[in-house]
Amino acid sequence: MEAVVFDVDGTLSFNGQVIEAPIVAAIRRLQARGKRVIFASARPIRDLLPIIPAFTDQLLIGANGALVANQGQVQIMASLSSSHLQQLTAMIDRYQLDYVVDSEWDYAARVTTDNLILRQLDPAHLAQKQELSMITSAIKIILLNIPLTHLADLTTSLQDQSGLTVIAHTGEANLDITAAGINKATTLARLGIRKYAAFGNDQNDLAMLAQAQLSIWVTSKPTLADLGRTMMIQCAPTAAAVVEQIDAIR
Repeated sequence: MEAVVFDVDGTLSFNGQVIEAPIVAAIRRLQARGKRVIFASARPIRDLLPIIPAFTDQLLIGANGALVANQGQVQIMASLSSSHLQQLTAMIDRYQLDYVVDSEWDYAARVTTDNLILRQLDPAHLAQKQELSMITSAIKIILLNIPLTHLADLTTSLQDQSGLTVIAHTGEANLDITAAGINKATTLARLGIRKYAAFGNDQNDLAMLAQAQLSIWVTSKPTLADLGRTMMIQCAPTAAAVVEQIDAIR
């Protein structure tokens, strides 16, 4: 394995704000052993940078694969079509949904103050928050707090459409939406990275973990325990356990 790919939230960070120092040190030791370190997150690049200040010069995959940054240069892998953006904007309006709509760098958002996503949303104030109508090119949309009366129908309706990748998180009334064929695994493949170990904890990590030579599932979401059993290694959601698994990679 030439590379090790890390998801961030729930995998390396357990509060959505920092990665504990022992984990940072273990990743540094991994680099000293000659391994390439890559971060692959659901966060857009803008929100990924503040949580990995020691590794911002590494290859970064953001927005579940829709964005890539290398040495500070951001590249869009795929945007949502204008017709899908219009459809999703109309859905937000019709059902009065909360949302985060990301462009390459800036964003539009309506998020309640008690939603944990607020601690991850542009924490370093690197971008501009815009009106939803001002976003003309979107790379990722999160629909939040969808009423349970509409959740199943909206999920099925969107998943049945061509041109979209939709991730419905078990036990959460949220949908992550990107362009068709976009996920962490396909972006790694497009970048020519095929021999890697991967750490993840959520449904948006499954494709990446399935393609990895070594998959480590961090058990920070008990509702996903059945999914985690398909992975090679189970890892408790503690800094000590994650460090142990990182140090075991040779």
